Amino acid sequence: MTAPVIVRAEAIPVSLPLARPQLMGGSQRFTHSESLVVRLETDSGLVGWGEASAAPTMTGETLPGMKLVADRVLLPVLERAPLIERATIERRLDRAIPGNSAAKCALNVALYDLLGRHYKVPVHALLGGLARTCVPVMHLLANATIDEDLDEAVRKQAEGIRLFKVKAGVKPVVDEIAMLAELRARLGPAAMLCADANTGMGLQDACDYACAAASAGLLFFEQPLPDHDLEGMIKVAQAGSTPTCADESAHDIDHIIAWQRAGAISGVNLKTIKLGGIAGLMRAAIVSGQLGLKINLACKAGESSIGTAALVHLGYTVPNLDWGITPSSQYLAKDIVRAPLRPVDGSIPVPMGDGLGVDVDETAVEHFRIAV
Repeated sequence: MTAPVIVRAEAIPVSLPLARPQLMGGSQRFTHSESLVVRLETDSGLVGWGEASAAPTMTGETLPGMKLVADRVLLPVLERAPLIERATIERRLDRAIPGNSAAKCALNVALYDLLGRHYKVPVHALLGGLARTCVPVMHLLANATIDEDLDEAVRKQAEGIRLFKVKAGVKPVVDEIAMLAELRARLGPAAMLCADANTGMGLQDACDYACAAASAGLLFFEQPLPDHDLEGMIKVAQAGSTPTCADESAHDIDHIIAWQRAGAISGVNLKTIKLGGIAGLMRAAIVSGQLGLKINLACKAGESSIGTAALVHLGYTVPNLDWGITPSSQYLAKDIVRAPLRPVDGSIPVPMGDGLGVDVDETAVEHFRIAV
C-alpha cells in the first residue's frame, strides 16, 4: 500500500477568550490566549491538528512571527512528505531554521495526530504505551485577590483537585507568604501546593519566599527570577529547603543540564512549545529523569484542548511524572474542539481515540481566527 503524503498544510492564528482574566508574575494580566493552530491533510483525506501558544517571554516568538516562519520556512518542508517518515520530517524541520521551538511544536503535534489517525491508534501508543493509570492535574490560582484564590482552591478541592499552583510575584511578598499559610490551613495536609513567579520577583523577595514556603510544605518554587539569572537561582535554592523548579530558563536540554549541574534546580517544568513538540519533550523528560530532576508537564495558560491533548498523552507516557501536569484548556471560555478535555476527580482520562483523540470544530477555528 502506498504511504500517504501530506498535500495540504495551513497555519492558522487564533485568539481564544479566557473564562476569567489570569494574573502572571510581574502583574501581567491576560484575557485571551493566542495560539498557532496547524492543519495537515494527506492525499488519503486524513486530517491532523497541532497547536502552539505564543509566549514571547518564554520562547522569544510572537504569533505573527510564528505564522511567518510556518508559512515561509516550515510548511514547505512538509510538501509531498511521506507521512510515515516522521523522524526524517522532524530532522528536516529542525534544520530548516534555528530556534523557533513553538512554531515547530505546532507542526510536530499535528504530525503525531495525523500519524495516529493513519495507524488508527492513540498518540500514547506511538510513544510506547501507558506508563500510569492517571495523571494528577495541577490547578492554577491566579485571581486578583487572595480571598478569591482561597475560595477557588476550596471549590476545586471539593471537585477532586489535590494539586495547586499559586501565582507568586503578583502581590506584595508578605501577603503572598501569608496566603501560603492560609491556603495550607484551609486545604489541609493532603493538598499538594507549589508556587510560580514567572520571573516576576527580585532576589531578596525570592529568598524570603523560599524560606517561608517550607512551613507550608510546598512541593516546589518555580522560576522566581529572570531566565538568565543562574547565580541568583543558586542563591534561592540555598535559601530554604523548598525545591526549586526551572521553567522559562529551561529553554532546551542543554540549559536543563547546566542548571541542574550548578545546583540551581531540583526539578523542571517541560512544555511542548519550549522543546519543539511531542518528540522534543519526550527526549527532555528522559534526560531530566536521568539527572534525577522532578518533572511537571505544562501548557501555557489558555491553550485549547488540542494542546492539552498532546500534554495528556505525554503525561501518561513519560518515564516519571513527579509533579503532575498543568493543562490549561479548562480556563477557556470557548474551546475549538467539540468535547473539551476537562479534569475528572483530579485527573484527565487518557484519550483513547485515534491520534490526539479530540474532534476539532473547524467552524470554531474559523470563528477565532485572527489576522496577524
